[in-house]
Amino acid sequence: MFTALDAEVLAISAESVPAAQAFLKSNPLPYPCVVDADHAVFDEWDVTSKLMALGQRPGLFVIDEDGKVLFDNVGNQQFNIPDNAQVLEILETARYA
Repeated sequence: MFTALDAEVLAISAESVPAAQAFLKSNPLPYPCVVDADHAVFDEWDVTSKLMALGQRPGLFVIDEDGKVLFDNVGNQQFNIPDNAQVLEILETARYA
């Protein structure tokens, strides 16, 4: 679905490598997952929750090949993410911009 628009999907885990591997063994993803155990990426993109130690907030970013952020969404809860239709619309718009 996303690859048809030349988009790459990447998950970033804030867990340790062994914890991420265990999660992925039980919950395989159809795209790559990289580990950010020191939270450098999470801090850079401000997706670490500051309230009640909730951990990571869900973040979704659309970044073009030049590194320009075309869309960003950081939710407060794990269910606060845009649906696929919205993301596809953003990608489609960016494709013809």
